[in-house]
Amino acid sequence: MHNSEYDKLNDSELTAAIKVGNKNAFKDLYYKYFDKLYSFAWYRTYSEETSRDFVQELFTILWTHRKKLDPNKSIKAYLYKVLGNLIIDASRLHSSQNISLENIESTSYENDMELNIDIQNAIARLPKKLKEVYLLSRLDGFKYSEIAEILGISIKAVEKRLTKAFGILRKTFPEKYFS
Repeated sequence: MHNSEYDKLNDSELTAAIKVGNKNAFKDLYYKYFDKLYSFAWYRTYSEETSRDFVQELFTILWTHRKKLDPNKSIKAYLYKVLGNLIIDASRLHSSQNISLENIESTSYENDMELNIDIQNAIARLPKKLKEVYLLSRLDGFKYSEIAEILGISIKAVEKRLTKAFGILRKTFPEKYFS
């Protein structure tokens, strides 16, 4: 378990401490967000090792550029935005390695596990921008305004993308799964 004097600081205070080179504040921020960021990366890469590598790279970038941090801006949004950009950049470089998912059919399901796998595959097949908003909203639990800040788009754009994502998913699965 990780405990320190910085555990009680809010994100703005942690950011200010990191900006001046406080390693304990950096460690606290790391422990505070690692699991959430790892999950964010995993649902975009489906690889434990790759996800860990992306999160480690993110924190390396954060420490390297700490003097440019602005404690008045959301560090949470910054972390997710940089991590998302790292994943996008890597996928562009390795586009030939992208997982190709076949069309799934809406048939009778023998168990919930099979249905869950099919739903995950359908989400993975969403267009990149729709998938990103869907995962930030439903998996990571961000509010529309937070998603807009992370992605650098308007709240209306978030709403439209989420609506489109639900529309696509509802065509494949019963509405009760995507409300």
